[in-house]
Amino acid sequence: MLNRFLGLMGLLPLTLSAQSLLIENATVLSPEKKQPLTSAYVRVENGRVTQVSSAPIQAKPGEIRLDASNQFLIPGLMDSHVHVSQMPGLLPDGEPKTLQQQFEIQQPRSYLYFGVTQLLDPSQSAAQLATFKRQPQHPDIYHCGATPILGGYPTVFTGPEQASKIFSYMIIQADVQQPIPAGLNPAEHTPEAVVAKMAEDGASCVKVFIEDGFGTRSDWPNISAELLARVKQAARQYNLPVMAHANAIDMQKIAVDAELDIMAHGMWNWNQYRAAQDIPDAIRQILDKVLQSGMTYQATFNVMDGLTNIMLPNALADSHYTKVVPGDILTWYHSEPAQWFKQELLRDFEGLPAERIALIQQQTISQGERVIQYLYSKGHPMVLASDTPSSPTYVAQPGLSTFNELKHMHQVGISLKDILAAATINNARAFGLSQDYGSIEAGKVANLLLLNANPLENIQAYDSLDKIILHGEVIDRQSLAAAQ
Repeated sequence: MLNRFLGLMGLLPLTLSAQSLLIENATVLSPEKKQPLTSAYVRVENGRVTQVSSAPIQAKPGEIRLDASNQFLIPGLMDSHVHVSQMPGLLPDGEPKTLQQQFEIQQPRSYLYFGVTQLLDPSQSAAQLATFKRQPQHPDIYHCGATPILGGYPTVFTGPEQASKIFSYMIIQADVQQPIPAGLNPAEHTPEAVVAKMAEDGASCVKVFIEDGFGTRSDWPNISAELLARVKQAARQYNLPVMAHANAIDMQKIAVDAELDIMAHGMWNWNQYRAAQDIPDAIRQILDKVLQSGMTYQATFNVMDGLTNIMLPNALADSHYTKVVPGDILTWYHSEPAQWFKQELLRDFEGLPAERIALIQQQTISQGERVIQYLYSKGHPMVLASDTPSSPTYVAQPGLSTFNELKHMHQVGISLKDILAAATINNARAFGLSQDYGSIEAGKVANLLLLNANPLENIQAYDSLDKIILHGEVIDRQSLAAAQ
């Protein structure tokens, strides 16, 4: 009790570090347990949980004691689809650079502010990962190797020369007529070569892009079935799961038929079935194959939510933005130059009012929701994946987007119990990390959260976070808030 009292009085530091930590009197909610463990004790030594007990544990001399009476201890959350790169909404030329620097400092803190202690970046930039890891407090981060084909998405936006600099794992597909950039050795850009390089670089997965165009477009070169099979075979040699970028019915059918491991998006583009009120048979057949194969399926509601919300007045009115976005950046977001991406979206809709565009986008969101509801109704396990940021929309902010993804999952009917599993053990299992994360058990990394409310009773409990425990280091949540 003394430590808790001193902390409340401001007489203890906002971050506590120790070789040994004893959490006392907590209600432990761990997804593998059928029932909460009340009045529990958890010992952490050298950054890992060493003991979980329903009986009191005698404190060691010099051990930090943390009284968690009336609080709930859960595993740290994992968001398995984020991009640690540019500040959302930054101008295409990377300006203002001073704001980008502020963002890079705050970004990992914002994830921690919402209890996200593990991340997976499926399209990593080595430079940005290094910047992220240089910050003094940051979630544990893992990455996929992203392997587009030269000339396909997303290299269609960069051109061959720039693509060769951005995508180190790019594949050259023989039937795609693209000039091979000078200095690029085709032998180093086969499925086998790039997957071997990913494994050497410490990737946790392989990401392929199955995309022939956005909206009404369908003319972008797409990865061939033969190359897709070779990517999968190479990945199996290194025990790397294969993640597919695909969000339309025809693209997801390719990924499912290829028996890939992870779908990186919900299916919000139903193409010719857009007007359907129920789930058409063609879509149901794809989803039934997802169920049969056990494919990990990421909803990523945040993608369409971000594109919709940026159109609305007072898009940044939520008070949470002041917790995760530095004041200088918030001020810039309200400026005219910062509206460039919103204006691009408006032009794409050929002058329709913003409110009308939001209604159209809501229909798209509804399609993605129905897909997730179908999978969930059949008992398919969910995972937490926000795709932050999926586009240059400033409403999609680190940490806050993860929290909003949790809320959207609950909104479509996923139970609070299954949401806790989606944010913890399910993600850990999907990416081969369950030996270290996902539950509160002896031997696991001590990435833990102390909440003031029960997340099995209310989704808003995830916003009642009091303390983040990162590798045994106790961090006061409010110390992570952005400077205003």
